[in-house]
Amino acid sequence: MIYFPPPLPDELLYSVLARYHARSGNESTKKTMRDIFNKQTVCAVADLPSHLMQLYSLIPGKAISVDKLLDKLTLLPYFKPFIPIERYNWVYEEMLYGDGQSIYMKMGFPASGVCKPAYLRYCPACIGSDREKYGIAYWHRVHQLTGVSVCPLHNVTLSDSSILFSQRKNKHEFVMLESVLRDEQNLVSFRGVDKEFLIATRSAQILKMNSQPLIQEGLRNIYLRRLAQRGMLTAKGNIRFQELLPDFITFYGLAYLDKLGCSIDEDSQFTWLHKMLRKPRHVTHPLRHILLQIFLEIEMKDILEGGSTTIPSPFGDGPWPCLNKAATHFREKIIADVVVSRCSDTGKPVGTFSCSCGFVYSRRGPDSDKNDEFRIGRIKQFGSVWVNKLEELNNGTLGLCEKARRLGVDPGTIKNQNEILKLRSTVVYDELKILIKPVERKAKEHTKRRTDKKYIRVDWTLRDTEFVQEIDRVANKIRESSDRSLSRNEVGRLLHRSTMLRTKLEKLPCTSERLHSLRKKRNE
Repeated sequence: MIYFPPPLPDELLYSVLARYHARSGNESTKKTMRDIFNKQTVCAVADLPSHLMQLYSLIPGKAISVDKLLDKLTLLPYFKPFIPIERYNWVYEEMLYGDGQSIYMKMGFPASGVCKPAYLRYCPACIGSDREKYGIAYWHRVHQLTGVSVCPLHNVTLSDSSILFSQRKNKHEFVMLESVLRDEQNLVSFRGVDKEFLIATRSAQILKMNSQPLIQEGLRNIYLRRLAQRGMLTAKGNIRFQELLPDFITFYGLAYLDKLGCSIDEDSQFTWLHKMLRKPRHVTHPLRHILLQIFLEIEMKDILEGGSTTIPSPFGDGPWPCLNKAATHFREKIIADVVVSRCSDTGKPVGTFSCSCGFVYSRRGPDSDKNDEFRIGRIKQFGSVWVNKLEELNNGTLGLCEKARRLGVDPGTIKNQNEILKLRSTVVYDELKILIKPVERKAKEHTKRRTDKKYIRVDWTLRDTEFVQEIDRVANKIRESSDRSLSRNEVGRLLHRSTMLRTKLEKLPCTSERLHSLRKKRNE
């Protein structure tokens, strides 16, 4: 190689090598291939070229590093954040030492439906500015990115050249943009629409950032966090695709999505959005990440600068503040956990926050503003600190409204809580009386047993006579009732003497005889 042309800003390696061929004086492309790769069979690839270590070894004075060849002159940085690290390492090695035959297959993009541009493209507005600044028009990297239809610098619609993106004929030839423009004199500029410009600028941003491969699960969680903020996650963290898909389609339009190779069937449960937002098992094309990020208003730079990748919560990241106005730690973020449930009326998530001071409150989510974390939907439990403060204020001379203001509730709540305090005091007093009476009674009985030294003997003759009279009275009642049986058990039950009639009947002869006669009459 005679010399290596200094790369221009955002220039493709393909373009640099095309300039080398034009200025080298080589009459054939085969001679140029031998100069730059030391072999004739290498293909002229625009996006992800291979054999780069061989090229580097032939650059005079090693005027450019291997990393710069990859990061500044190819499209690899565009794909880098969205492929797993092990796949990126394989692609990196393949571009340096391999023949590049299966790079796209290894990255997992052929089956995605997103197609590469058909032709190399250029911006009509860039032609003039490049010629003015550098004396020549050249192929820009960003203009060759999938989904980019306008120049991110001028917002001018890109023009297709006559050079196929993937050459089948003359596949060993590097073609300069200037040589194409001589045949294409009518350069027409059109302004792009807003979303086209957003996609172009975001694509250019990713290409220039050259970030490291991202952890796919962490990237997915960032998307889920924003979906939660938009109310598109259930309380259990499931995606409301029945809301997401129509909104996404409306945002871009079916025709535009189809043009990009990112069409979505609203009635399907297996779209690329489903696969992308569920557990990541497939590599997703960068263009689709860009579409989702624009829709969710997520900046790529925020992701790369340390955006949170924790499991999303509809109530943001903890800790959360205690909103007990009676506590000394009011509004301090000391609540570590939130219990998320589903509102039965709206289906929206409801967060319940419990503080160690006993104060428990809830609110309906998802949070859409930072100030939402200081909002109470409903107080579920006031706790001892709040109640003690209420009792303290009750002992003073403050009015109802002032008490309510100091405790962070409305006057009606103060009235209700005071009623509960009164009721609770009465119940506690009654419960104490109930507990004390048996103790007092047992103490008296115990004292009586200790002081009475003589025990009264039972007069069984007198008791026998009394029982006979009571039996006759009860028997008459039983006879008057048609639904009762005249039996010893029934008589004993009505006299509340069942046990005595069963165990002491031998001491009650008159009673036994009377029961026997009643049984005999019943049988007759």
